Amino acid sequence: MTITPLYTSPLLHHALIELPASLQFLLLPSRQLSHHTPHAHAIIRQYALLLFCSVLVALALALSPPTTPIAQLLHGRLVCALGLYHVGPVLRSGARVLEGWKRRGTGGWGGKEVEAGIYVVLHLIIGGRMFADGLRSLRV
Repeated sequence: MTITPLYTSPLLHHALIELPASLQFLLLPSRQLSHHTPHAHAIIRQYALLLFCSVLVALALALSPPTTPIAQLLHGRLVCALGLYHVGPVLRSGARVLEGWKRRGTGGWGGKEVEAGIYVVLHLIIGGRMFADGLRSLRV
């Protein structure tokens, strides 16, 4: 008996948005930093590898549906954990939006604030869906 997971779509969306990010962090760590130091580059690259691993886990979960209730329980827990990851990008991007508002006053949004706002929305939707669907699967 195959149990169709609810969360295949958000897992694939996670992989879709985080794969390019992980590659950019790995190959171009200086773009993430205002001050360039070898230690900071190493930390950014380590984060890139962790992010890439989350992409691999998301793809493995999306492409191999659980076949038993125990497997579904494990899948649900892993999807919840991946969903919680998205809290960090929401907070980081939200802070960038607020900084831009403070810097500009009431002068409107610039390109960086719009980009950060889009990240907030994307991560809220994908992380929220992953977490909610993972929790829902735990009740089965």
